[in-house]
Amino acid sequence: MIRKLITFLASLVLIALTIAMLFLASAIYDSANKTSVDTFFFQTNRLSEMRPGAPVTAAEIGETAMREMLIKKYVNEYFYAIPDAENIARRTSRGSTLFHLSTPNVFNTWIQTEGETISAMAEQKMMRMVEIDGEIYKPSDSDYWVVPYVLYTWTNANDMASAPVITRGTLLMDVFYAPGTRDTFDVGNYLKHGYNRFEPAREPATIFRFGVRNLEQITND
Repeated sequence: MIRKLITFLASLVLIALTIAMLFLASAIYDSANKTSVDTFFFQTNRLSEMRPGAPVTAAEIGETAMREMLIKKYVNEYFYAIPDAENIARRTSRGSTLFHLSTPNVFNTWIQTEGETISAMAEQKMMRMVEIDGEIYKPSDSDYWVVPYVLYTWTNANDMASAPVITRGTLLMDVFYAPGTRDTFDVGNYLKHGYNRFEPAREPATIFRFGVRNLEQITND
């Protein structure tokens, strides 16, 4: 009799445990209906100036800052190199960013100098980055903006341990700039087609009234 009572009680305990496990399992599987997804923007760079922010107008940026931004963009296009032959082929063609931002003489000189260098670097699987190395300024007695720069060149492909070769120099740039955008552009349509890939991507810098009339390069020893 005692054995039957123990068996009965054990059965009740097992039934209770089974019901509890079924309840727990159903709660876990039903949790998907109770979840929510929140959207976050991750910081793309440790420097605040490289993080995405609220759009601002050209008037809010100001003429000085806008001119410097365009000069920096030009210098980057002038020097950067990646191990991609198609990249330099596009940059040396008519319609490229430098083509639109330079006079014919400046553009042709670039093709015969830095363009040739970049082409050779691409063939050798080298990479080069450029940074502005100080203040951009124009002396009171000069028409040229003084733009100091530093180049970082990685000569060994796929070698994470290799340190870049560092070189410094200065560009003397005869720049023309005026507020606003070029009258020859339908700016909205131009940017829409470029970013929606209806046509090859177009560089936003080319819509501004900015260009380089003359340029001299000084390499520091």
